[in-house]
Amino acid sequence: MLIDEILARRMVMPAHDAELWTFMARANGRNLRNLSDDALQARLNGIDRNIQYLDSGTTPRDDLRAERGWLSPWWWLRIRHWTVLEFEHRGLRPGPTPELPAMPALAPGFNGVVAGGQKRLVRISAKVWLLELLHRGRLRFAPAASYRDVALGAARTDEEMSKAYRRPGQVLQITGPRGEVITPIGDVEFTTSRSIERNGVLIEVPYWLCSFSSDLDPRLFSEFPSGHADGDACLVIFDPMEFVRRALPHLNRAAPTATKKLFPTVYFDPYHHSGERLSPIVAKEMPYAYQREMRFALDPEGGSPLAGGDALFVEIGSIEDIAAVYSPFGTKLAGTGPDSFLA
Repeated sequence: MLIDEILARRMVMPAHDAELWTFMARANGRNLRNLSDDALQARLNGIDRNIQYLDSGTTPRDDLRAERGWLSPWWWLRIRHWTVLEFEHRGLRPGPTPELPAMPALAPGFNGVVAGGQKRLVRISAKVWLLELLHRGRLRFAPAASYRDVALGAARTDEEMSKAYRRPGQVLQITGPRGEVITPIGDVEFTTSRSIERNGVLIEVPYWLCSFSSDLDPRLFSEFPSGHADGDACLVIFDPMEFVRRALPHLNRAAPTATKKLFPTVYFDPYHHSGERLSPIVAKEMPYAYQREMRFALDPEGGSPLAGGDALFVEIGSIEDIAAVYSPFGTKLAGTGPDSFLA
């Protein structure tokens, strides 16, 4: 559904409280004041993009209050309202935001938890690699720091070793060692890093991850192209708990001292954040929310690095009885389950 249609539906609902949101913005100050005009428009574009991915004007999450975070549609409508208010402060009109293709109708059983369905794990990648995962259970856990590589593309590249929220320097007072007042220039970042201090030097504490999505969204094929000559596909794991049960013995042998966790990523707005400590392993900035990421993480917690610091490959055996590989057009290529993910 187009953004204007979603907004038209939402604005007549009782939970869309523009008056309250405006009052909150005035009380909190102009958190976006130091963004350039281009950055402000990019922020609005990102918000509208996520709304189009996550909202259709009515969702199973409509009763979640905005305070519950990114899973609430009202959280998105509220930060959008605050962003538009900054345009008004500057006497600017927002430009048109990019429109997304409509979400195709999925066959029964393919809706994930964000869409009000069942627990699923979905991974989009090169077809040949996903068939290896299906037939042999070959999992690749990448060092989190490797995602700094811009060659991975906009959907994959991120700083996974630290997370930060920002406050306008104008609302802060910084005092120097002799009591002098220092006036910040621009925003001030408050960062949580995966690092420890040794002899006065900060050393990163690495972890490894293998990423999935909680929901199948065929529009994500365009976000995650592999560039492989054989083309792309998606893997759908219909029984995530059985998948984890089978994986754990093999992971315990390959990384015996690392903690193993499968969990949903928590997305946050760096300009409207409560100030609690952000976990780099769990949190991501809101532009990535459309991915609805589920992370399978291995954390040595400062112990010996896995695979000598490189990617760790672990084979857990065939998962053909609990998963299937599908083409971008919905056709099942191998595995169990329906012949197509499309209705």
